[in-house]
Amino acid sequence: MTENEAVIVINPGSTTTKFALFNRSGSVYSDVIQHHQDVLDQYDLVTEQLYFRHEIIFPVIKRKIEELELKIKGVVGRGGIVKPLEGGTYRVNEDFLEDVRSCRYGNHASNLGTLLASRIARELGVDQVFTVDPVTVDNMWDKARISGVPGIERVCRGHPLNVKRTAREVAKKQGIKYTKARYVVAHLGGGFSITALKGGKIVDVNDGLLGMGPFSPNRAGALPLRGVIRLCYAKPENEVIRLFSNNSGLKGYLGEEDLRRVLDRVNQGEQQATHVYHAFVYQIAKEIGACHIALRCRIDGIIITGGIAHSDQFIRNLKSYIEPLATIFVMPGEFEMEALAEGAWRVLDGREKAGIYKREP
Repeated sequence: MTENEAVIVINPGSTTTKFALFNRSGSVYSDVIQHHQDVLDQYDLVTEQLYFRHEIIFPVIKRKIEELELKIKGVVGRGGIVKPLEGGTYRVNEDFLEDVRSCRYGNHASNLGTLLASRIARELGVDQVFTVDPVTVDNMWDKARISGVPGIERVCRGHPLNVKRTAREVAKKQGIKYTKARYVVAHLGGGFSITALKGGKIVDVNDGLLGMGPFSPNRAGALPLRGVIRLCYAKPENEVIRLFSNNSGLKGYLGEEDLRRVLDRVNQGEQQATHVYHAFVYQIAKEIGACHIALRCRIDGIIITGGIAHSDQFIRNLKSYIEPLATIFVMPGEFEMEALAEGAWRVLDGREKAGIYKREP
């Protein structure tokens, strides 16, 4: 094992492409490219952006590899929306690529991660291509899937990369085995994943994109059914989806999805901003409490992560509800790049066996 050995990490977002080079000790180079929305709007499927994004990032990656004199051992890309999977690291094969390329299970920016990783690996002559804890990791308890309406099932959809990585770090700090630990992990970013994590597996989580949990900066969360029914009969489906997933939450009430600006208005005494903000904190706390109950009130800690965890005022307000439940660990930001790199190294160094993806007929 030498310091010049590295893996390439690719993490596409809706309007960004993050990429980095990691050795076993951590990042040796990282960058993020912002893409103009009007350019991306030219593509119907997100996977049609492959060539466009590749032509921007590949020359930079290649130049940095040469400058840093690195030996690339593998390439790892964020996993897209595929069939439900066990958590862990997977080898990227043609079955996986076909499902993300076609957007069979969903049209999401993360589908580009393994497509970019595979193409870059091929151009560099690297045969080790991985993904780690794709978006559709699913270890939910069967009892958690029941919605109350036959034919409608709760789904396991969230932020498994960041949720599981922060839990690994907290378990290490506490000196306990990650595979034995129980945590409630609240990933609070643009979308929310409030997760019951038991033995390293996500056993319950809200679907933060459409229909579950607290409202977020721009998403609706759980809603009273009567209002939903009325709205669905009044508007076309695509308008309802756009409203619930992009124009609700703080943005819907206040025209603002940046919590910092919302708090500025709260601290200036604006009544409506204060009213909505208090509801925002309350709903998050209530969902954390639900996960605490789901784990039978026996947990090793509550982990608050994501971009919103940077706000000291928000953390103080949230703690006023949840502090009696368990030790609270605040880990601001997201650690997806680290999680991807660490998953690849675990397989490359023989500490984990990579899963094999098989496409369903």
